[in-house]
Parts: sequence; structure tokens; C-alpha cells
Amino acid sequence: MRTNHGAIWASIIALFLGFAAVTQVRSQDVFSRSLNLETPSSLTTLIANLSETNNELRNEIFDVRRDVADAQDSVSSGKGTLTEAERQVAQLRVFSAQSAVAGPGIAIRIDGAFDERALSDLVNELRNAGAEAIAVNEMRVGPKSYFTGTADRSIAIDGRPLRGPWMIRAIGSPEVVYVAMTRTGGIIGQFELIYRSTRFAVTKETVLDLPPQVAAAR
Repeated sequence: MRTNHGAIWASIIALFLGFAAVTQVRSQDVFSRSLNLETPSSLTTLIANLSETNNELRNEIFDVRRDVADAQDSVSSGKGTLTEAERQVAQLRVFSAQSAVAGPGIAIRIDGAFDERALSDLVNELRNAGAEAIAVNEMRVGPKSYFTGTADRSIAIDGRPLRGPWMIRAIGSPEVVYVAMTRTGGIIGQFELIYRSTRFAVTKETVLDLPPQVAAAR
């Protein structure tokens, strides 16, 4: 039993390290594309928001390192319970999009011109805001998902094209994630400056059901 216990905690460490390595890459392309459209007052707000985001990322890195250290201590000492280890693995399977998940969150409907770089930025911002699971239309987005454009102006996720309008669903605290998306100087406001003819609608949702990630198209 001790061997199985250690193996599970070792899996947790590997999952934590892999997830952290991927999610620390934060694209800021949408902000650089919209700077020339900003007024001095909105730039001040944007700088303050970016500073706040940087602080949140530093806290996130600290939390992940602490969790990894705790898991390593458990492997070394044999402390903790098998049930706790299994719960951690189940949670990380949700984060890595390997399992289906249901819960409250927000939905963002995008109707009009949009592109793969903007969608990648939006997904990263949702993760920054604490979203635990994300799907675009009916396709789950994983930590290693990639976004590309197509000849017919669709957006492909992991090689699978998705036509607009796009519905992005994110599970997490509805209040926290909603405010992060819609605040002054936030990413939705930036999108509205760049894509002036595109409509963005953000709503809080009581229950969202997201499928597991499917294998990337080849």
C-alpha cells in the first residue's frame, strides 16, 4: 500500500509541474494591439490592472510551489491518506481536461469577427481569473491546446475548426470571473476597442457541463 501511495503522490507532483509549466505562459497580444486606441485615463487603469495581474501570478506560482513541496514531503514521509491523494489526482484531471466536469461559472458569446490570437488571450485571461475548466462551443480546452486560423476564417482548436458565433464556457466562481472579464481596462473592453463590429455578451451561469478534451486532430 505504501508503494501505491507513493506512486499516486509522484503522479500528483508530475501533474502539478506539467500544468504549472504550461499555464505560466501568459499571452498579452490583445493588450499590445489595443494600446494605440487607449486614452491616457484608460491607460492608467490598464497599468493598474496589469500590476494587479502580476501580483496574482506571483501568488499563483507560490501556491503551486507550496503544493508541490507538500506532495514531495508526503512521498518522503508516507504521511497523508490514500483518499486525499486520489482527490488530488481527480482535481488535477479536471485541470488538465482529462475528465468531464460540471459547476457554476460564466459564458461569453462572441458574435462577429474574431481570431485565434484573441481567443488564446481570452482563454489565458480566464485561467488567470481562476477558471478551472474551459470549453469553446462543445470542445474542451486543455492546458496544451493550441489555436490556429483557417482559410474560411474559422478558429481551429487542436486542429479542429470551430465556426462562430463562439460560446466560451468557463467553470469557476461566477462573481470573480465575471468581474475579471468585464472590469474597466479588462480583456472584454480591449476586445471591444479592437473588434468594433463584434458583439460580446458575458453572463453568469448556475450550472455548466463541460466534456473531456478530445484528442487533437491529425
